[in-house]
Amino acid sequence: MRDYQKFKDGLKLVVLYQITLEQMDTFKTTTLYRHSVKNRMKKLEKEIEAMVAGPIAQLDSINSDLFTELQEKVELILDMDSNEIAQLKVVLEEHREKKKLQDWQQEILDKEVE
Repeated sequence: MRDYQKFKDGLKLVVLYQITLEQMDTFKTTTLYRHSVKNRMKKLEKEIEAMVAGPIAQLDSINSDLFTELQEKVELILDMDSNEIAQLKVVLEEHREKKKLQDWQQEILDKEVE
């Protein structure tokens, strides 16, 4: 179980890093991208890319479908505006509550069958 949790946490970190890299690219076209910021962002970008290169390659070699699905989700998040991202949390919470209720109902049905 601990390995599964580590995998989930690591995967989440890789996805967040990928989103960060993609978003940093959009920042480069703004007037806020001054020399000092430019140097820091370039350094951070290189460090993040080095950190995620191995895990991404490994994930792609293990399950390319999962990798493709994650990349599609990253792109979906990047296309959202801040309002949509805020709404996403509400939708996810509702979905999780519904899933808990369904799991609980299934558990009751399973006990009745026994």
